[in-house]
Amino acid sequence: MRFFLPFIVLVLIHHFLLAPLIRKKLPLYIGFTMVLLILFGVWCFSPVGRPQDAPPFIRHNEMMPPPPPGPEGRGPEPKGRRKPISPEASRLIMGILLIGVDLGAYYYVESRRKERKMRELEAENTKQRLESLRYQINPHFLMNTLNNIHVLVDIDPEKAKESIEEFSKMMRILLYDGDEPTIPLDRELDFIEHFISLMRLRYPENALRIDTVFPKERGGAVVPPLVMASFVENAFKHGVSYSEESFIRVKVELQDGKVVFHCANSSHPAEADDRHGIGLENIKKRLTLLYGKSYTLSIDEDGGRYDVMLAIPDQTEFRES
Repeated sequence: MRFFLPFIVLVLIHHFLLAPLIRKKLPLYIGFTMVLLILFGVWCFSPVGRPQDAPPFIRHNEMMPPPPPGPEGRGPEPKGRRKPISPEASRLIMGILLIGVDLGAYYYVESRRKERKMRELEAENTKQRLESLRYQINPHFLMNTLNNIHVLVDIDPEKAKESIEEFSKMMRILLYDGDEPTIPLDRELDFIEHFISLMRLRYPENALRIDTVFPKERGGAVVPPLVMASFVENAFKHGVSYSEESFIRVKVELQDGKVVFHCANSSHPAEADDRHGIGLENIKKRLTLLYGKSYTLSIDEDGGRYDVMLAIPDQTEFRES
């Protein structure tokens, strides 16, 4: 048992401390693994690493009797005879093989974990899409929007055509991108812009002040679909009043590898119902599946103002929850 203990320690250090680095910091993983193998090699070639209870296949050359001496001493080695591997080299090779086996096992477990998370995320996205169709784009909203577009056909045909086109684009994003784990930031912001343009049709120009600030350069940032749009929808639902001054401010920034979303609105709670958009708990669950603990979501309600701040990595990587 004393002989196998260093091998067990080697595998445990690699599996729990070094292998997790390979996904995010490959050079660091390679460096630490080389240091670990060097330390293990020092043990292998030291007197401490040569316990007498080593298995026979490790001590085979120590157990083999020396060849009989020739007439004038030992004589030359027979041609073609391979020199046996030393016990020290055998232990080092065994350690390297164990590292390789452990790395393969780690990759296998990680791939199964990713598959499980993907299945959970796909199920959650399906639920997200259905609830979005039911609550965010509900029949009441559709009827009001289509009625407003119908009025515009006589008053401003060009604006009516633009509104129909925006409505079509928004529905296309909702139907075809809603079941993807992430979509480009461009598409999410396009959806929000189309949604705001359509919602403007429902209110007089002096009844609601809407301000939006979106980044011009968006790079390759990706975000979960309809998460930011859901907070905007909630701002219209609870932040607009015909009898009081109302405002909605939406701002999206790219900061240090993160997408930062701000949404502030005046607070005019509607009649109580149990439909809070797609549901705050569902949003948190989807964000956790995608980012683990690498996201920030804060919601503040102070008097007549409701503020939401969401910061997520601009690239999605499945992480430990």
